[in-house]
Amino acid sequence: MSAAAVAGDAAPRASRDRGPRLLAAARQRYAEDRLADAVSTGTRQVIVFGRALDTFAAHNPYRDVRFVRVTDTGIGIALPTADSDRFGPATPSQVAEFVRRVDGFDPEAPVFAIHLGDQCRVHPRGMPTPRRATVGAEIPAAGRCPSTRAVLTLLAGCPGGAELVLDVPLTAAARVARLLHDTGWETMEELAADVLAARYLDAAPERDYSVEPWVVRARVAQ
Repeated sequence: MSAAAVAGDAAPRASRDRGPRLLAAARQRYAEDRLADAVSTGTRQVIVFGRALDTFAAHNPYRDVRFVRVTDTGIGIALPTADSDRFGPATPSQVAEFVRRVDGFDPEAPVFAIHLGDQCRVHPRGMPTPRRATVGAEIPAAGRCPSTRAVLTLLAGCPGGAELVLDVPLTAAARVARLLHDTGWETMEELAADVLAARYLDAAPERDYSVEPWVVRARVAQ
């Protein structure tokens, strides 16, 4: 194959990749803007799950804000099965289990959490689930990501209070909405991809926005 042909194949591929990259950047910008709001009202702790804002620690502009990263593997919190009729925030012992595994995380302090860029793993009521849902479990084939239910349950049980920004595939939107309610959260804002693009991108990519995740901002219900 000629160099010209290779270059010709690469150009459409780069064009296809540009849209998702720009929209991912818009979601991250939204999360950082909401973090700035939280910092302005006194939050001094940010916890990032999975691959969201991979480089944030390097450019963290807040000298007095503690940054805690939960990597993709090795962190767990034991949760009951989804069909066990026990929903709501994590218990103090479950929160303590997580704290033992994550250096620097203080559940007594307000926390701003970011959970972007990973597929949501949601176990709706009545669906059989493993007896141990984990934050950072290995997930065959589909890659690795924290369990969305585990993240929501954990943070809702932190006495210091929490706010969260996460992205939600449209196929999981209804389940995530129920999960937020069941685990003690209230939704503050929901933004579709086209709204994010209009807000943050000078030249919004021409694409089918219906396949792109929404962004949800929520806080633990008072």
